[in-house]
Parts: sequence; structure tokens; C-alpha cells
Amino acid sequence: MEHDLLGPLTLSADVLYGIHTARAGENFRLGGETLREYPALLAALAQVKSAAAWTNDKLGVLDSDIAQAVMTAAREVVEGGLHEHFPLEVVQGGGGTSTNMNMNEVLAGRASALLGRRVDPHDHVNRSQSTNDVMPTALNIAVLVTARSTARSLRVLAESLNRKGRQYESLMRLGRTCLQDAVPVPAALVHEGQATSVLAAALEGAAEALRYVPLGATAIGTGLGAPEGYRELAIRRLAEESGLDLLPSANLSEGISSLEGLAWVADAMARAGRAAARIAGDLRLLASGPVGGFGEVSLPPVQAGSSIMPGKVNPVIPELVMQVSFQLQGGAHAVHLASAAPELEVTAMAPVVTAELLRGLRRLGRVSEVFADRCVDGLTWNAAAVQDNLRGSLQPAVESAVEHGHAHAVQEARS
Repeated sequence: MEHDLLGPLTLSADVLYGIHTARAGENFRLGGETLREYPALLAALAQVKSAAAWTNDKLGVLDSDIAQAVMTAAREVVEGGLHEHFPLEVVQGGGGTSTNMNMNEVLAGRASALLGRRVDPHDHVNRSQSTNDVMPTALNIAVLVTARSTARSLRVLAESLNRKGRQYESLMRLGRTCLQDAVPVPAALVHEGQATSVLAAALEGAAEALRYVPLGATAIGTGLGAPEGYRELAIRRLAEESGLDLLPSANLSEGISSLEGLAWVADAMARAGRAAARIAGDLRLLASGPVGGFGEVSLPPVQAGSSIMPGKVNPVIPELVMQVSFQLQGGAHAVHLASAAPELEVTAMAPVVTAELLRGLRRLGRVSEVFADRCVDGLTWNAAAVQDNLRGSLQPAVESAVEHGHAHAVQEARS
């Protein structure tokens, strides 16, 4: 039996979380993804709690044995343990207070078991903290780590495209403008351009701004409730815990009230998704046919394409990439809306940003590697179709215009 300002509630003895998590579980039941499906967020949040416990111990505001028990419990979460005790959905009201309390209660429950006496989720695990500085800090870390992983996956795709360019470095194909015959272009140049457009560096660059975290701001940026020296020490310890070069936010008010840094990452995510979708769409078009379309490219057959037409094979991987891009555009738009919501000192809209960014970045990373592995790596250019289509080249007309003038070249073309 636990009590809060609303009264008593009976909880199962099999769970580590407490009354706040239980009530939130009743309030936020939309059938969406739960915290346990976002291990990067749970790890980041546990690292924040561990750094806070260590700092509170060093500053003499938390008993050392309690601090050590909390840190041990947090390490279990970072290593993938206890995740079954995080049942809450990611999108929730309250700006992430329920997520923060879910972690506080789980760590308190586990630390209590380790220590053999009660560890309190508020007085001990949440000491010197507020949801308003803890959640932005954890979200920055989770997004930064995930974005770096996604950038590595984007580079896998870029390298696959570059390899394909090297494979066909001597092939000239007919370029098109406005889907009409134009002039020859090296296939290698096209693939190299595609690789350049993947924008892994842009995503990494946007994410780097998230190294500045507002831990120590507490409720509204004043540091109320935290001891002197807490902010600097806690962030230094958190950098060690996470392995990231974290720094204090230049302005604590901005650090806890603005989501613009995350919106920049959403923009970079959406741009990378659009670039991948454009590449996928071009390959899908070039592979059309193979008789009634362009037929210049053959994509690896990865599954049968029709339930009624035997032998038909569809470009399912490019179509997957394009659809993921649509989802990323929608997710980025949701982040923009959350960033623009006026909230004075803090924002309550961060949970939807958490869901859309972490889900979108993971999806972008996965689809990039699938695109490389199951499509780009195995695609081939059909030399016969490419050569036949080169008959439509307007290169002779361009050369004639250079030598004899545009009007003369037009007359030649008409004749």
C-alpha cells in the first residue's frame, strides 16, 4: 500500500515502480510505445540519476551507502536490466514527470533491496533535481547517442553508393531532364552525387549542439533545491558516466524551456530521409519495366511481387525507403509544433519530441543499412538498355550549337 496526495493505492509486490508510475499508467493508455522500447533514453536517464547520486554524496547531502546503492541500480538499467519495470508510454502529459518518477521509483525499489532498508524516490533518488532539468538532459544524451549511430548507418549507405560508382566508372548513360532525353552522364558521377547527398555529417553536426545540458537548473533555471557546486560537479560526472563531452548549457532558462536544438536534429533527420527517398525513387524509376519501362537498372529480387501475376518482382526496398521518409517528415513536423508551443519557463511537450526523434532516428539508421545491403549493393546496370537509350542523346545538338549557333542546331534537329 502506497499513498500520495490523491490517497492510497495497492501495488503488486512483483514490480519495482511505485504509486506515481501506477497512476500514470492509468492516465496514459493509448496503445503506443513504452519506455522499455527506448533503451537509449532509459540508459541516459539512469546515467543522470547515477551522476546526481554521486554528486550528492560528494557534497554531503546524501548518505554514501544510499548513493552507492542508487548508482548500482542505475548501472543495471544502463546495462539493459530492469527494463520490464518501465511500463509507461513515452507520450504523456506533464512534460515527462511520470518518466522521471518511473526511473526514481525503480531505482529506489532496487536500491532498497540491495541496501536492506528504504530508499526514497523523491528524497534520495531525485535529490537536487527536477523533472525540468533531468529530462532535457537525458533526452539530449539519448538523441546525441542515437544520432551518432544513425550517422554511421548513413555512411554505410554512402559507401555502398560510392562502391557502385567505382564499379561502373566507365559506363555512360543517358541523362534526363524533366524526364525527357538530355545528354550522356557517367553512372559513376550520379552515384557519387547520391552518396554526397546522404548528409551524415549534417546530422552529426546538428546533434553536437546537444552536448550542452541544463542539469542543475532544477525547476525553472535558478538551481533552487540543489547545493552550491552541484551543477558543475554533476555534469562533469555525467560526462564520465556517458562517455560524452558534455558541457553546461550557456543559459539555464533556455536549456530547460527551448526544444530548438532538438528541432535542428529533426530537420537534419528529415533531410537525410528525403535524400535517401529521392535516391530510392530514382532507382525505382530506372528499374521500371523491365520491358515497358526504362529497364536500365536491375534491382536485386528480394521477394515475389504479386499475388496474381506469376514472376512479377517489385522494387520493395526503394518503396520502403520512400515510405520511411514520409514518416520522418511527419515526425519532424510534430517536433516543430512542440518546439513552437509557448510554455513560459518550461515546456510540457518534450515527450512527443522524445518519441518522434528517437523512433525516427532509429528507423532512418535501419532503413539506410537495409537499402545498402538489400538494394544498392546488388543493383546492376543493363549495358544493352543503357546503350540503346543513348540513341536519344542531345549531345550532337549541343556540340553543333557551340560550333554553329543555336538556331543552326535547331534547324539540324528539325531536319
